[in-house]
Amino acid sequence: MREEGWEQGGPKDLVSRFNASVSAWPERIALSEEEKRFTYAELDTWSDSVAGLLRARGVAPGYRVVLRMSPGAASVATVLGILKCGASYVPLDVRHPVARREFIARDSAARALVGSWGEALPPRHIGALVTEEEVVAACRTGDTAGPAGPGPSDDDTAYVIYTSGTTGEPKGVPVRHHHVQALLDGAASVFDFTTDDRWLLFHSIAFDFSVWEMWGALGTGAELVVLPQWAARSPDKSLRLIAERGITVLNQTPTAFAALADAAARSGTALPQLRYVIFGGEKLSPPSLRSWAKQYGMARPRLVNGYGITETTVFTTFHEVTEDDLAGDTSIIGDPLPGFRIRVVDEQGHEVLAGEKGELWLAGPQVTDGYLNRPELTAEKFPAAADPVTGETLRYYRSGDLVSRAQDGGLVYDGRADLQVKLRGYRIELSDVEAAVRRHAAVLDAVVTLHEFKASDTRLVCAYVTGDDTPALEPQQIRQHMKSLLPSYMHPARYLRLAELPRTVNGKVDRAAIARSWKEETQHR
Repeated sequence: MREEGWEQGGPKDLVSRFNASVSAWPERIALSEEEKRFTYAELDTWSDSVAGLLRARGVAPGYRVVLRMSPGAASVATVLGILKCGASYVPLDVRHPVARREFIARDSAARALVGSWGEALPPRHIGALVTEEEVVAACRTGDTAGPAGPGPSDDDTAYVIYTSGTTGEPKGVPVRHHHVQALLDGAASVFDFTTDDRWLLFHSIAFDFSVWEMWGALGTGAELVVLPQWAARSPDKSLRLIAERGITVLNQTPTAFAALADAAARSGTALPQLRYVIFGGEKLSPPSLRSWAKQYGMARPRLVNGYGITETTVFTTFHEVTEDDLAGDTSIIGDPLPGFRIRVVDEQGHEVLAGEKGELWLAGPQVTDGYLNRPELTAEKFPAAADPVTGETLRYYRSGDLVSRAQDGGLVYDGRADLQVKLRGYRIELSDVEAAVRRHAAVLDAVVTLHEFKASDTRLVCAYVTGDDTPALEPQQIRQHMKSLLPSYMHPARYLRLAELPRTVNGKVDRAAIARSWKEETQHR
């Protein structure tokens, strides 16, 4: 459903936005990978060639195209080529297991594949295949042969991202061109991005953080720098590349940034060109930024906490982190982008009082249409309800996130509703326990979960990370720390120190991997 009143004039499809950058700055560098540089004009020609390959193999407007390629410049050119065909891309991370790949391909009813399926043949319904080698060759030849075809409209689907949520079953979220355009237009009221910026493409194309990274750069005439694979899993190497390439806009999950900040503290690396670090994907704990702020200050780079969901197109709110934030442990996510209407409601759907926690509901130009092939879930998660101020009926997205309002009216992120647990008759929010552990000066990050030691013996457990320069922090020290902060029923029974928190392919905390660590630790006792 499209909301009226947010249009700022002009075409709203992403290809037109890219074409505007090509027209305005044809000789500016648009994309770089290692030593390779591509101007806007060259990237335009390359993506035209990819579109020609796809059209020649039958890809038509409205098709869904599975995209499974190793991260790189070629995958960016392919995204543009698919969109130029009027089709949408369905990204798969190359590390996704076969079962997930097969489910996504089948559920999305994709008609074509760009890249490689991996160790098996692609599903039969995928009738067209363009290999990564062909995409790379198209860059060299500049051959745009293939039947001409119409480009997309602003109402067409640009991509379908699959998100697992908390159920573990992937859910496809189709996102239209105008949803992304609303995000980019709204963000212009918060950030002063320029054509001189260099954005790092840090995230997998299967994580919608990459949508923000790609279009934040290409939609403003800036340069998109691809993170090389040799640096992708090494915070030290990533930091070196950020410094050497003069990255100005860096986007991070808090989990990934904790490791990067630790590398910066150890190396003392100067980052004079970095203007923004933008956080998203997880709850940000302000105390985790203290060492970074002590080293670099708060003015350059500016630290911005973003909140968003795939179903509401990447980002919904932003808040610039302040010195006052670092003094506390409240995760402020700020104010919604232009056009959003919000509700904060209790379990019965009634508005909560100021300062009380409730589920965040969102309506506005970035809210997507629902889930692919999941009408019941769409009806549940995207209800129509009255705006509490105007009485107007709006279509909301129920986020499942708990928030409260700060004194200035901005939003505070209080955690996931589904991270509430009931233990021995007490209702406990795991995020509250995690926040208390992080308040220890030596703790960089912490994850609290429930662990079943044996039948009828389930207890809270905590995995924590400290800096490399921190002396061993013993569990007894954390227990003493927790006594003054939380009642005893909220104290973890055991603590496990990890070198780093395991991450998913999207850079978020991998709670399943942490659960496996606890299982192994228990077996070794």
